Amino acid sequence: MSAGWGDPVLATPGGRTLAALGDSYSSGEGSPPFDAIDPRCRRSAQAWPRQLTEKDPSISLTLFAACSGATTDALTGSFKGDDPQLTQLRHLPTAPDIVTITIGGNDADFSGVIISCFTWKCFWDGKDKRERDLINKTLPGKLTASYAALKAAASHARILVVGYPDVFPTSQRKNTCKWLSSTERRQLTSLNSLLNRVIRRAARDADVEFVSTDRALRGHEMCTKDSWVAPVGVFSPARDLSAHPTPQGQQAIAEAVNHYLATDSR
Repeated sequence: MSAGWGDPVLATPGGRTLAALGDSYSSGEGSPPFDAIDPRCRRSAQAWPRQLTEKDPSISLTLFAACSGATTDALTGSFKGDDPQLTQLRHLPTAPDIVTITIGGNDADFSGVIISCFTWKCFWDGKDKRERDLINKTLPGKLTASYAALKAAASHARILVVGYPDVFPTSQRKNTCKWLSSTERRQLTSLNSLLNRVIRRAARDADVEFVSTDRALRGHEMCTKDSWVAPVGVFSPARDLSAHPTPQGQQAIAEAVNHYLATDSR
């Protein structure tokens, strides 16, 4: 079962169809309200894949399978009551022209690290080696295999692996959060950059496209005066929204993906 089937299934004349897979950074976590049909995956009307179709009306969203909390396992296994995302993709009546995906952040437990920062400190021993080892050693194989499986499931589609935006201030001077020290801010920024580098390499190894969004929120990161990122919270619902783009942030990511599609017509 999937809550994504309610979206348009027919492309506009001469248009393209889009299938959006992945995790909370595609489902629109951070931008409530969420679809009422099946709220478990927290799919937002303001999620960037939906905003992308507004920016380019020639694109129709034929499958919205992205689900908050999803890891790479959600591509091949059921998650929150939904069929595996690749199964949903294969069951489309007509293969999509474009498939987008954000995945890997939950495999790396990036949200857990951020909550730890807020409640005490980012890395209990003062070092981020364990997280770096996970991203460098465990994640590459998972990502490459996932992208290869995605490519096999939609062999004629453009596969766009969308990276994660930078969500922390570029300098401590811009940081308004007392809980985020200068050292922690640098560690988190470095980890996010490392995650995106690993994702980019895995996409290259699987021969699919990578779309960078690291600068999409520039000047509006979490803990800045005009933030487009939901603040960190410990208790629900704020905990779920933590460190995810708000509607303005979703729009910025949609603009980055739209720009990529407009300038790279491969």
